[in-house]
Amino acid sequence: MKSFLLRFAAVIRFVLSGFDRLRFHGESRLLNHATGVQSYLYQQRILFKDFPAHARQLTESLCRQTEELAAQQEVPLQYLNSPDLDKEAAALALARRQQHPLGRLAVLSCLEACTTYRLRKNRDGRIELRKEAGRCKHYYHYFLHPQVGLCYVRVQSWFPFAVRVGLNGRQWLSRQLEQRGVPHQRQGNLLLSVDDPALAQQLLQAQRHVAWPALLGALVRPIQPLWTYLHQSADTPYYWMTEQSEWATDFVFRTAADLAALYPRWLRHGIETLQCRDVLRYLGKKLPPQGYGCCSGEAKIDLRTRAEGTRLKFWYGSNSLKIYDKERQALRLETTINDPKGFQVYRTKEGEAKTAAKSWQQLRKGVADLDRRAEVSQAANNRLAESLAGVTEPTTLGQLLKPLGQPVLEHGQRKARALNPLTGGDGTLLRALAQGTFLLQGFRNRDLRLALHGPTTDDEQRRKHSAAVTRQLALLRAHGLLVKVTKSHRYHLSAQGRRIVAALLAAHASDVTRLAQSA
Repeated sequence: MKSFLLRFAAVIRFVLSGFDRLRFHGESRLLNHATGVQSYLYQQRILFKDFPAHARQLTESLCRQTEELAAQQEVPLQYLNSPDLDKEAAALALARRQQHPLGRLAVLSCLEACTTYRLRKNRDGRIELRKEAGRCKHYYHYFLHPQVGLCYVRVQSWFPFAVRVGLNGRQWLSRQLEQRGVPHQRQGNLLLSVDDPALAQQLLQAQRHVAWPALLGALVRPIQPLWTYLHQSADTPYYWMTEQSEWATDFVFRTAADLAALYPRWLRHGIETLQCRDVLRYLGKKLPPQGYGCCSGEAKIDLRTRAEGTRLKFWYGSNSLKIYDKERQALRLETTINDPKGFQVYRTKEGEAKTAAKSWQQLRKGVADLDRRAEVSQAANNRLAESLAGVTEPTTLGQLLKPLGQPVLEHGQRKARALNPLTGGDGTLLRALAQGTFLLQGFRNRDLRLALHGPTTDDEQRRKHSAAVTRQLALLRAHGLLVKVTKSHRYHLSAQGRRIVAALLAAHASDVTRLAQSA
């Protein structure tokens, strides 16, 4: 991130990092599996054979009270024939027609997929409860909330009556700025300008530490007719999980022309230079020097042009990292986490006392770990920004490489030879330094030796290779391409070194026709 800002500070107005889209899922931890539902029926003294009638009665009560409440509050209610329609647009159109400036704007209903429970016979001929997929009516309640802005609550009308809450961190930020009287301009979910960027960033950071169960409960309680029954009579309260989180870093440029001049090169870098290993490292995966370690899923890169801009997306499993020219005015880096299992959080084990010893545990979907989600997402954005910082080079390749063709004095005393960065051993060395691992984590003599010469069981050969790498490292340091980490055996590419290896890698991967067109 620092490298990116140092490089492009002259054309960037401000930077904001925070939540974009957030989608929460609420369901009872008891009612999300068949054994728990059996326990619920036992506690409520309901026989298996009476379960369908009991569930149907609750559904009818929910639907009737939802529609009656909408009529009492004069909130427009509309049924949608297809779940694929733009529900937000439909709700806003209804609100404009009814002139609802604040509060609940509209209620939409449609048939959508759900999970529910049905009575089935097992292999022994006994009746049991089985969790199955189905389709039922869902109610979408759209709000213009005084705190979080435009949001929605979706209520499933079939047992176990799960709910979903969707909101947007940028719209939430806009409401906060309005309440403080801070002038700003927003287009969609992008802040184009703000008089106090530092305050805006503080407000985005504060969103990470909100009491989420209280906030989500306050949104759902008034429009869920079965809230009292589920939370008090049945003792099956909602457990809140983060179904999807998007953490975005926006670099808002001074002019659209500044972004347009740089963005195509970043796209080309992502398509032509980055590889699967880079995608995995950006998303926090630790890889061995060879192979993919424990990563067995599919990593892919996708380029797509939409009305709001052209976006490049890096996938691993259901998690992704993307860049796009948001509203043609900002470069947005955005990490989306749908499956948190691949990440870790430092906490006590679930079920233990808060005073128990902490350790690294698997990141949970529960909102308790949402702050850690933000942390790992920001780290992914930083890694990608660091990679993009060395891509766009206004000088020609010849001008960039010219200093390397001259001998230099090492520590002002011994002369170090010139480099031939395009071919031979020097070219191989510099291209090896462009590996994603080295760019992100730095490297040691051993790492570079394995990259250049591969593994060997011959101790004498290993010592020779290590000595040769030591001389190469000294040569690169003399030319100012490397920086040694204090009190360690690790090296990093300098800012100039990053610019050079990025340019060399791009040139090495391009054919003669492309180079001629660029020239």
